[in-house]
Amino acid sequence: DANANVVLNKLYKLTAMQSSFSVNNIALVNGRPEMLNLKRMIELFVEHRHDVVVRRTKYELRKAEERAHILQGLIIASDNIDEVIAIIRGSSTPQEAIQRLIERFELSDIQARAIVEMRLRQLTGLE
Repeated sequence: DANANVVLNKLYKLTAMQSSFSVNNIALVNGRPEMLNLKRMIELFVEHRHDVVVRRTKYELRKAEERAHILQGLIIASDNIDEVIAIIRGSSTPQEAIQRLIERFELSDIQARAIVEMRLRQLTGLE
């Protein structure tokens, strides 16, 4: 048993089997420097990651909802493609075309703009 302790002590001394290092655990917590233990540091990190994931997910959800709103307008345009093209061609300005699309199909301004900004080739490809 004593021989095993000698071998173990030599392993600790001559190899990286055991090593120690110093750490300065000062971090900003709510804008103020604070000395943290390992548990508190992990808690704050997990809380931070949670906040990041929630914000990113809300952003992605908002973008997906905006895209879905535009796609709903494109579906309406696709169902009435001939009339939409006639309205766009018969309008003297893009703003007039947008207004006429809003009045005729009860689209939002964003949906009507997306339709008017599409190329004719893209519009006819909606069919």
